[in-house]
Amino acid sequence: MKSRSAIAVVVALLLGTAPAQGEPPRLVVLCSVDQLARWVFDQGLPHLPADGGFRRLLAGGAHFVDCAYQHACTETGPGHATIGTGAPAAGHGIVRNSWWSAADRAVVYCAEQPMPPLPELPEAKDRGPGRLLLPTLGDGLKAHVRGSKVVGVAWKDRAAILMAGRSADAVVWFEAQTGNLVTNTAWTQELPEWIAAFNRERRIDGFHGWIWDRCGPASAYAGLVDDRPYEVPHQNGSNGRTLPQPIHGGASAPGPAFYAQAYASPLGNTMVRLAAEAALDALELGLDATPDLLCVSFSATDVIGHQFGPDSVEARDALLRLDRDLALLLEGIERRVGAGRYAVFLTADHGVGPTPEWAREQGVDAGRGALRKDARAAAEKALSRAFGAPPSGKRWFAHVDGDTFCLDPEVLEAVGGAGDAATLRRLAARTAAAAAAATAGVQAAYATEDLLLQSAAHDPLRTALLHALCPGRTGDVVLVGKPYWLDGRTPASHGTPHPYDREVVALAMGPGVPPGSRFAAPITPGFGVVLFAAMLGVPRPPGAVDPLPAGLLGTR
Repeated sequence: MKSRSAIAVVVALLLGTAPAQGEPPRLVVLCSVDQLARWVFDQGLPHLPADGGFRRLLAGGAHFVDCAYQHACTETGPGHATIGTGAPAAGHGIVRNSWWSAADRAVVYCAEQPMPPLPELPEAKDRGPGRLLLPTLGDGLKAHVRGSKVVGVAWKDRAAILMAGRSADAVVWFEAQTGNLVTNTAWTQELPEWIAAFNRERRIDGFHGWIWDRCGPASAYAGLVDDRPYEVPHQNGSNGRTLPQPIHGGASAPGPAFYAQAYASPLGNTMVRLAAEAALDALELGLDATPDLLCVSFSATDVIGHQFGPDSVEARDALLRLDRDLALLLEGIERRVGAGRYAVFLTADHGVGPTPEWAREQGVDAGRGALRKDARAAAEKALSRAFGAPPSGKRWFAHVDGDTFCLDPEVLEAVGGAGDAATLRRLAARTAAAAAAATAGVQAAYATEDLLLQSAAHDPLRTALLHALCPGRTGDVVLVGKPYWLDGRTPASHGTPHPYDREVVALAMGPGVPPGSRFAAPITPGFGVVLFAAMLGVPRPPGAVDPLPAGLLGTR
């Protein structure tokens, strides 16, 4: 029987790619930092210490300075699906965290799938990768390398599920109602002892009452204001928007309120790191020559950015504390697996825009308002003027979310009579888009059918929108808000095709990656699966779009 290394070489030659020089890594780690925009990382980088995790990756590996999503739907679900599959949203099908399903006439969740829970973890029911249209790197690794192990760990269910995929040995996430690390029958029929033991230890409960204070020197927070009226107060009953703050949820004992506040603090990332370390030990990842994959997503940075803004003291401190957790994770991996025997690709699922108030202070045209409500009202008025009022008790749109309007087919049928339904739908979408585009705070609006049919060459905005469209999962009208404008009172958010939402951090370290190197060639956050497939000599996921830049793994 041929050895695994010999088989890997044969497979690589058949695919026209060469495996990494020397021994392939025994463990590859896909790491996502939720909401780590490139601009946020660049502003925080001068304050990150030499012994932290980010500096370790920079010194020991490569910095890809032009990493951006192709798709416009810059949210957690689409981003993690891209990190896991290498494809944009139009390929993997995860077009939003949730979207309107015309077939179901309901909103569906990206990681929703009918799935019985394990008896011990009833809160983890009905989650799975069923809506993902493409295989992940983990799925391919399990199919091509006998004995390989794949694990996904995150606080958010969708992050762990969509990175790791359906073939994973373990996919785990946290539930804020119980504080438990959970999984379900999509991956196992019996609760693994290591998960049960992790929950019995109640390490999260040991942080009840922990004081969140600044961990860095004063210079790390220079220019940041720690008490801004548009921030969400800390969830402990203090109504305070400054540090320090106790993390207890306003309760005398651990419970749902505490777990929710812990998630909105650096503790959320620490718990993910502890869970990843437990998985490393229990599944013995990277301890033999058969390669394994660990997918880790640090989710708490996203919640902190939403509640306080990425330009807040809390967000800066969370980045400094994540740097420590990342250093501990890398040190633990090296201690278990050995130096030079593992590889890491770190990126983010999406970026984020600054708080509009902060952006205005910097001289930027920024603002907030009821953008969606106003655009919908204008579109419905224009539709009624053009085609007549909808039936009593009905509205023109079956569903409206942040950037998509879905026409109600029953209303179209009622006003269209015996006319051609497809033509009416197209005209209605164009009418609605034109009216919505004229409202305050909206940069552009398009009929989806026009986006799909017309060329988007040399138009970055339309190109990003196209990469987010998946037939059957996309509405009839797509809106784009003006840069730096937000709908509602959330301090900061993402989800747009604007550069600050699409451009994210990207770092790689491992065999064949030149230490301390910088690469200017553009990549997407799905590049990690391409890099790891080449390192391991297995096929890249079929939807992956990135080439290997010259200078990596012996390429020229």
